[in-house]
Amino acid sequence: MFKKSLVIMARALLAAWLVSSISACAKKTSASSTSTESAATATATSSMAAAPAKMTPSDFWQLMGKKLTYIQEGHQGPVVYDFTDTNCPFCHLLYAVEARLIREGKLTVRYVPVAIIKPSSMPEAAAILQADNPVAALQKAEDAIGKGMKTGQPAKLARATDAIGKASPKTIEAIKKIEANDVFLQEVDIDELPDIIYLPKKGKLGLITGLISEKKLTELLPQMQ
Repeated sequence: MFKKSLVIMARALLAAWLVSSISACAKKTSASSTSTESAATATATSSMAAAPAKMTPSDFWQLMGKKLTYIQEGHQGPVVYDFTDTNCPFCHLLYAVEARLIREGKLTVRYVPVAIIKPSSMPEAAAILQADNPVAALQKAEDAIGKGMKTGQPAKLARATDAIGKASPKTIEAIKKIEANDVFLQEVDIDELPDIIYLPKKGKLGLITGLISEKKLTELLPQMQ
């Protein structure tokens, strides 16, 4: 019942814009391989269930800020949430688009690591999130992914040990946070990546699914908070 209510709420608050189903990565498998999944799922679900029955776009935006775990790049310009998976090539292409705007001080991106594409997504995301400097770890991973796409060779990213009974407490904590991010996507009925969610200056929350060009994203910036 909770899932249905949040899906209805999200659909009412999100103005969906599907850029292209060709330029998006669909969910393939459940990537978690630890015993923390049920606990993380229960925690995320119960915390989101505490949300009021009626929410404004601003309320939902504030809820996202409290419940999602993200890695922020940039401190100027509008803020957007970007849901990303290390095994989604279009996520990397979007990262490259956003990186230029971040460097120019035009955009702030909160990268929300999820693990829904391949089993390797979880240990790779956990390695980034648990790093001493997650921003640097994310940038290093994206650089490796980009080089791999150019050469046609799969990127060899750092992976946290996530096997049952072998994961460190630090890794387990990172996995729980990533699983909570995964749950959020499930509850709002999003199963393709990348996804950008932004708070407009007026109207419903904006949802962009798939790869958007730098030109189109730049044109949207004046509409974002």
